[in-house]
Amino acid sequence: MFTGYGKCYRLDALELADEHADDQQHWTCTALRQLRARLADPAFPCLFGRKAVAAQTCHLVFARAGALAADIANGLRSYVELLQPIALKQRIGNPLLVFLQTEPDSDLADQQSLAWGVLQQVHRLDPYPWPDEVARDPHDTQWAFCFNGMPLFINMSFPGHVRMRSRNLGPHTVFVINPRESFDEVASAHSESGRRIRERIRQRVADYNDGTIPASLGFFGAADNYEWQQYQLQEPGSLNPQRCPFRALHADDTLNENEP
Repeated sequence: MFTGYGKCYRLDALELADEHADDQQHWTCTALRQLRARLADPAFPCLFGRKAVAAQTCHLVFARAGALAADIANGLRSYVELLQPIALKQRIGNPLLVFLQTEPDSDLADQQSLAWGVLQQVHRLDPYPWPDEVARDPHDTQWAFCFNGMPLFINMSFPGHVRMRSRNLGPHTVFVINPRESFDEVASAHSESGRRIRERIRQRVADYNDGTIPASLGFFGAADNYEWQQYQLQEPGSLNPQRCPFRALHADDTLNENEP
């Protein structure tokens, strides 16, 4: 029986864990095999992700149906604590992949709606206040999702994606999480090398997605860039919110029980 829900594993450590090795048909094992197969493709556009999986330096969290937010919050707390002493330039090689035990047969819009609802619940479980220096409003160009005091970037990948193949990592919803500031270190909009790296990856995205480049991809802080629009990408059949479904709570805020 898999007993590691909500734990943050480095990939090489997970491979040795009894709770992973005991049942290779468990959904956590099949999800990981699917991920490895996707990223083993030389054409997969995310070079940093491919390198982290190949080197087994990425971290993994598995969240079970019925306790998605609690398992994610527990694993994310451990992940942030692990990263805090690591230099910014080295953090890009240590992404967190969060596998949500979800139904692959639901449609893309439902998968995306569930993901935003889970992210809101994870925020409610954050043990730290929202950092003063980070905008709370997703419609501010300085906004990023924060947890445990760290600004993060979350790539939401869904089994329902067809056109955006680069955002489909197998039969379950997957959050690929990196410290947001890591991208400023390795692919800054303010350096020629950073712009080249981003252009190379975006061209790879277009090639992998049969010519489709998401219009929402941009640089953090740019006047026409909103990070939340890069968390969830759109294609026919996707959720199409006019405003970000997430909202940051103040200390005296409460959400109704019927809200996500």
